[in-house]
Amino acid sequence: QLLGNQDHIKVELEKLKKTHDEQQQKLEERVLALGKELQEAKGAIGDSRHGLVQQSAVLLTSQGQLQEVEAENSRLQLQLKELNEEYRSRLAQYIRDLANYMDSKPSSVTGHSRAPAGHAAMKNFVDSMLRDIRASYKSREEQLARAARGYKKRMKDLAKKHENLLIAYGLQREQIRSLGSSAMDCGPAELHLSVTDPELLTNSSRELNRLREEKAKLEMQLQELQQGLDLVSGHDRNELLCHRQLDEEGWAEVRKKLREFTLNTQEDLEQQRSQLLTRAVVAEEQVSELQGYIDQHLAR
Repeated sequence: QLLGNQDHIKVELEKLKKTHDEQQQKLEERVLALGKELQEAKGAIGDSRHGLVQQSAVLLTSQGQLQEVEAENSRLQLQLKELNEEYRSRLAQYIRDLANYMDSKPSSVTGHSRAPAGHAAMKNFVDSMLRDIRASYKSREEQLARAARGYKKRMKDLAKKHENLLIAYGLQREQIRSLGSSAMDCGPAELHLSVTDPELLTNSSRELNRLREEKAKLEMQLQELQQGLDLVSGHDRNELLCHRQLDEEGWAEVRKKLREFTLNTQEDLEQQRSQLLTRAVVAEEQVSELQGYIDQHLAR
């Protein structure tokens, strides 16, 4: 019976072989299509990186021009403030001279209609007017000073939140890099997203930016080494694994140094910040006392 079913078995084997060949051909076509899509995606990623580099260069140029314009604007504002002060002092002196002239001018009215106490009426009126003007100027300056302090505080808070987000972003990049492939795009380095305004940078922020710059250089060197290793053929697998282990040990050492720096300097920076805040509060109180003393005793 088995020998009699050989023809049927051969037919079934031919069908299975044909089905296997068709599935193998479809699988190869699918692999080729995926490889083509992967090459296109890599090309698109390269174009986007090139565009990002160009935009970064334009952004750096614009930031430099913006800093120059801000410096020129600050200089012009200071010059305008000095001119306003000079104009106020001259105008007040002119009004006082006019009041003294009007009070010292002999009256054309005869008799007892001009009282002796009326000789300084114009001067008293002018003094009262100048006091009101000085009070309004002082109120406006205090209001602007409070607004400026609030604006600076908000900017510092935003810079601090941005720094925390940047640290979390860096940790997320490291996690993606450790879990995924080395060719996976983890986004731009933290250095391209860091704050560069000198007024918002603290000592810790400057040190972190320096470490981020060194980390970006190490990432570029590591990428070049990996590309060189991919191009070289005939290497032993154990040697490649040894290189990878050395790279992982280097990154572990960098992370360890970053953690040590953060733990060692955070307490000192917080203590310095508390001392500076205390000194700032004391200085503001002293300035307020001196301003009150000047306002009370300047006329005397």
